[in-house]
Amino acid sequence: MPIMPPKVLFTTVYKNDPAPYDYIGSNARSKWFRFYWPRLQSFGLRFLKQNIPEIEILEYPTFEEYKKKLEEGWDVVGYSFYLNETHEILEMVDAARASGKVDELWAGNYGALTPSIQDKFDKIFEGYAEGAVAPYFDRKIEQKDVLHPPLIEYLGTPFNKKLNIYGIMFTTRGCGVGCKFCQTPKFCNRPHPVPLESLERVISYYKDHEINVVLIEDENFGASRKHADKVVDLLDEYEMVWGCMARADYLRKKIPEWAEMRTRPDPATGKKPRTVKGFAGAAIGIENLHQDKLDDINKKEGTEDVLETVRLLQKYGFGTVGYYMIGFPSDTKASLKNDIKDLANLNLDITQICVMTPLPQTKLWDELDEKYGIFEKDWHRFDMKHLVWDHPNISPEEMEEVLSMSLKRVYNRTTPIRTSFRVWANAYRYAGISGMKEVASYVSRANRFDFNPEKPWFLEAEVR
Repeated sequence: MPIMPPKVLFTTVYKNDPAPYDYIGSNARSKWFRFYWPRLQSFGLRFLKQNIPEIEILEYPTFEEYKKKLEEGWDVVGYSFYLNETHEILEMVDAARASGKVDELWAGNYGALTPSIQDKFDKIFEGYAEGAVAPYFDRKIEQKDVLHPPLIEYLGTPFNKKLNIYGIMFTTRGCGVGCKFCQTPKFCNRPHPVPLESLERVISYYKDHEINVVLIEDENFGASRKHADKVVDLLDEYEMVWGCMARADYLRKKIPEWAEMRTRPDPATGKKPRTVKGFAGAAIGIENLHQDKLDDINKKEGTEDVLETVRLLQKYGFGTVGYYMIGFPSDTKASLKNDIKDLANLNLDITQICVMTPLPQTKLWDELDEKYGIFEKDWHRFDMKHLVWDHPNISPEEMEEVLSMSLKRVYNRTTPIRTSFRVWANAYRYAGISGMKEVASYVSRANRFDFNPEKPWFLEAEVR
């Protein structure tokens, strides 16, 4: 058993810009009103801290804050980062080495999967690291024992007005589908269900803090069908409003059932509930509207099946988020213009459009590099918004123009209005005036909650 290091710090990339990363803003080109979805915390570091309380975590510090923290002296400093944050992380590595205050440097998260930078660190962690880090603290943590931390965020506007508060939840971590553009098969190709007892603890925590909306951020909710069913029952028991990210084939079978649960009579009184609760919408990997392209990336879903799922969600008034990819080798500017027109006609609430980007240790990286060549050396541009390989029909500059046009088309001025109307109409449909009052209460809850990242929220530690 390794000797327990007395001081371990895990940190994200530094960020000198005080504005947090905005997920919706990165997928919108609207100069008018739009929703605002800031990233306030590192989910991975919160999981580590919840399960190994002895470590310290640092989330999105400025570079000066990071250097000041180094002066405290550490046996280990670990970095959790994504590929496009690599350059800044290497600056942080150089600063740590130069400080003379750190014995070992570790790396984790998807950014650590890049072979060309792995020699900059003393240790590389692939996959979820609770079990690998625990022995340094003289303990053992298996995936079946992982504790889920509270992860609390909000939906707002650029005008500093919060519209809703919600809790993030991961019911299963990892994905076994194996799409060739995705790094998860290398990161964690065996889905691990998070224990139901842990999920109930965090759902209860949300409820105690007046947080009635839960977003399930699994890469593939329903990977374990029985586990997912039990999670849905838990959410129903606590009267939560919830949404998930899932494959279309799973959703198609479940949407009618989940819609019925929203109005299921109370077994004690026989009366239908008049509260806003239950399934509210889903995020789907549409990826492309052409079957040959889905087959090429090993998506293992049919185009028409995906579109039917979107239509089914909208039939019941549920929210829709779609992930879409442009820049396949056969794409041209003209073909993409037609494809985006069809995509915009789906009237999704949020559409994430990504440029096809090869990532290290994926099949897509090997194929594109061998056939066309990956020319880009600036890791910043591996952010899914830039062309980094030699596309046969479109230049990098043209691709940026196409992306900007595409985002404006799918996220126009009417999109936030349409989404807002759907939310309020559904609240009235299911619960009348009381439902509309409930939705209105989300605004006041979100604006009085203390989101200060310096006051992180964790469940009381369990003795193991």
